Amino acid sequence: MARRRTLLGAVSLAVAALLGLGASPAANAAGPASTAQGSAARIQGVHPELNGHRIKTVNSATVYLVLDGKRRGIPNQTTYFRLFRSWDGIENVIDIESIDDGGSLSDGAMLAKSPSSATVYLVSNGLKRAITSRAVFDKYAFDWDKIVTVSAVVLDAVPDGPVISS
Repeated sequence: MARRRTLLGAVSLAVAALLGLGASPAANAAGPASTAQGSAARIQGVHPELNGHRIKTVNSATVYLVLDGKRRGIPNQTTYFRLFRSWDGIENVIDIESIDDGGSLSDGAMLAKSPSSATVYLVSNGLKRAITSRAVFDKYAFDWDKIVTVSAVVLDAVPDGPVISS
């Protein structure tokens, strides 16, 4: 079973972090070049079939997560490694702008759960989004060892967003 870390510090700091206060979504993730092959197909609009894919272009270090069929920028390397296992599996996409922009994840987005529940949430942009199953968690390549256990009171203070089910 995954290691669980407890969130240290004052409740007010935890709430601020979970609500995404002080986020800087304009920052870019910097990471190594992908080992995945590029895609030559041109795609347009919202693409829920791409949910869970981490994508980038060859000419940019910015990595995006496809969530709700839209590309969502990962603001920096620190946030990236609060969520994902490794750089492995990032796909190069030739025409990334043809996938609708869903905005960026919060700087400091995290995976969280309360000690009294098995439900894991992606906490970003002031919302917590339940991840519906182990299969979905793994599809997104989230890292089980990065789940932070926070008090139920703190987690309950964060509004619910749409569930992540595919």
